[in-house]
This record gives sequence, C-alpha cells and structure tokens, in this order.
Amino acid sequence: MATHRTLHGTPYPAPPPDPLRRDAPDALAPQQAPHSEAAHPTRTLIVVLIALLTLAGLAYGGGVAVDRIVEQRRIEERMGPKPNLARLPAIEVPLGGLRAVEMQVSLVLAPQVEADRVLRYQDRIADRLFQTVGQAGAEALTGTGSAAFMKARVREAVNREAGTGLIRDIYIERMVVK
Repeated sequence: MATHRTLHGTPYPAPPPDPLRRDAPDALAPQQAPHSEAAHPTRTLIVVLIALLTLAGLAYGGGVAVDRIVEQRRIEERMGPKPNLARLPAIEVPLGGLRAVEMQVSLVLAPQVEADRVLRYQDRIADRLFQTVGQAGAEALTGTGSAAFMKARVREAVNREAGTGLIRDIYIERMVVK
C-alpha cells in the first residue's frame, strides 16, 4: 500500500504531536463534558428513599421466610416429619348386583423407600385389590371393622405384588359403598 508523501518526503502533512508535551491535547484521554451539574438534593433524596424502601421490603420478605421455616420445624418437632406417601389410583370394585365400592388409598412408605418403587406396580396392586375386595361382599365392607379389613387387603396386595417391608401404614382417603 502506498503512503501519501508530500514533496518533502514526510508521511505527515504536519509533525506528529509530541506525547511528552503537557499542553498538547491527549487523544487517548476521554472527553469531558464542558459543564457537569451537581446532583439535585431532591433527586438524591428520592434515590435514598427508594433504596431504603427496597431494603425494608427485602428485610420483611426475609423475616416472613424465616418465620415459616421456624414454624415448620416447630410442627415437625411436635408431630414428626411428613410421611412419604404413595397414592394408588382410585378404583371402583363391583360387589355383586347393583352394589360397588369406590376407594382411594395412600400408602405410607418406609423411610428409605421411594414412591416410584411401589407405584410401578400400581396396576398389579389394583388388580389384586379388585379380586380380593370383589370376593369379600358388601357385608365385610359396611359393618364394623371394615377399615381394618380394607387395610389388611391392601397390605396383602402390596406385599404380594411389590414386596414386603415397603410400607408402614395405609391411609384410606375415601371408601364409599354404593
């Protein structure tokens, strides 16, 4: 690439600025505004108030969160930790004639058991319950001890299909004999 040279042979029309001179303008220095305004006191007050309100809101939110955590721990101390539940699908079992039983059951799992370990057998458990409860008849499901009878049938079905030692208790959430 050719450089533009003058008749004197220098590549610049004027000599380059001397970087050591103090009165020369520095090309690398940022340009300053000719006149900078001082911050207005009202603007400063508004910014400070917004910052204080933001900090107060964050402190309130943190206080509410800590209060909920402490309340949950207090409840767990009194009642124990929440049980690990596995909810079986709702089923309706015909009892012969026009009668049927609708039920919804949740299983309280043992401490180290995951819900998926039992729920992968839920169709087989429901089939087993369909067979055993359907053979029982309406008398066993409407009289005294019907909840114990149902829990025993559910426990047998889970132990047979999924394995023993997986559940601690059984919650009957809904049981309606129609």
